[in-house]
Formats: sequence, structure tokens, C-alpha cells
Amino acid sequence: MTLTNWLTVIIGLVGVVLTIVVPLVAYLNSVMHRTRNELSDHKTHVAENYATKTDVKELGDRMERQMEKGFESIEKLLTKSTKETA
Repeated sequence: MTLTNWLTVIIGLVGVVLTIVVPLVAYLNSVMHRTRNELSDHKTHVAENYATKTDVKELGDRMERQMEKGFESIEKLLTKSTKETA
């Protein structure tokens, strides 16, 4: 084969590869952009609607304090009623 024929074959192969690669890269870029936007929206939603670790810890601490007060009240009530029946 002559040099001209080889150049024609190479140009044809490059054309076929570019025909496949360019749309594939464009598609992957659009998917990446869409995914980035969805992730950003999801992060915003989570930040607006869900509690942070600090919020959950504070809530747990408040519940523990209230339960301790409630148990103390029950204990006082039971010891008082026990003394009255004795």
C-alpha cells in the first residue's frame, strides 16, 4: 500500500473513533453535571431538614435530665406512701 492509502485508512479510523468518543464524552459530561446538581440539592435539603449531631446530643441530654427528675419524683412518692402505710 502506498502512503496515500495508509493516510486514508488512518483518517478514516480517526473519524470513526471521534464519532464515538465525542458524543460519549459529551454525554458523560452532562450526566456528571446533572449528578453534581442533584447532590447539591440533596445536601441543601439535608442541611435544612435534619438535625445535627449537636442537636441530637442536646436532646438526649435533656431527655436524660427529665427522666432523672421523673424517677426521683416516683421514688419520693413511693417512699412517702410506704412510710404512711407502716
